[in-house]
Amino acid sequence: MESQLETRQGAPAAHKAAGSEHQETLLQQIAHTYHDLVAAFERHMGITRARWAILSRLWREETATQTLLAQRLRVDAAAITRQVKQLEREGLVVRWPDPQDNRFTVVSLTPSGRRFVEELRSARDAFEAVVTAGLSEDDVAAMRRSLDRIRENLRTLA
Repeated sequence: MESQLETRQGAPAAHKAAGSEHQETLLQQIAHTYHDLVAAFERHMGITRARWAILSRLWREETATQTLLAQRLRVDAAAITRQVKQLEREGLVVRWPDPQDNRFTVVSLTPSGRRFVEELRSARDAFEAVVTAGLSEDDVAAMRRSLDRIRENLRTLA
């Protein structure tokens, strides 16, 4: 286990952090930023991140089975079912059995759901502009590349 904590240069991670005990690790900083970001996003949007993810995905894909939504959003199928049922009660989505295989349920945005998502997309864009204020386009592009690289590296662990 100790060798897994070593940096690429071979120095143990604990030695790298010496003298900087008060600083968060990069992973801690990413996690804290993510939690702060989600909370602020939900307040700004007036909708949970989970509900936004479903609505946004349906906006892009037109229709999807609940199973596909669960796979694409990387969440439990039961959680998707609960969320979709709520969204259906609110008139934002409609569900029906898949005509090719009635074991699956197909979901689509209603016209009012589509309008709602379009309004939220504008709010999302405004939110992103606020949280990236002061960052150049190059900064944002570098951040995207860095996060993509981190996700790639994570895939190698699987």
